[in-house]
Amino acid sequence: MADTFFWLALYLIETVPIYMVARKSGQQNAWLAFVPIGNLWLLCDMAEMEAWFLIILLVPYVNIVFLGFVWWRIAENTNKPGWVGPLMLIPLVNLAVGWYIATAEGGRFVA
Repeated sequence: MADTFFWLALYLIETVPIYMVARKSGQQNAWLAFVPIGNLWLLCDMAEMEAWFLIILLVPYVNIVFLGFVWWRIAENTNKPGWVGPLMLIPLVNLAVGWYIATAEGGRFVA
């Protein structure tokens, strides 16, 4: 039972920053941040990429490089340096970076 709460808490720590950025960007479907495949579509939309890029995110190994690029674009849209985005690919570092990007002031995304 404790494991379930641990994994649920970790999942929320990962997805709530995506939800916050989606709300700042004016996404009507910000709740998709909590849906496993839906959040990939949401990331592409926040990075101002076409929805068909979602297919690339489903290809093994290619998705890692592409996800770094997606987060680069999201970081720039939140008025943070682009190099901060690919840090989301590093385990444990991504926990802090996600919240850093989500709480950014200014940029194209405003609350």
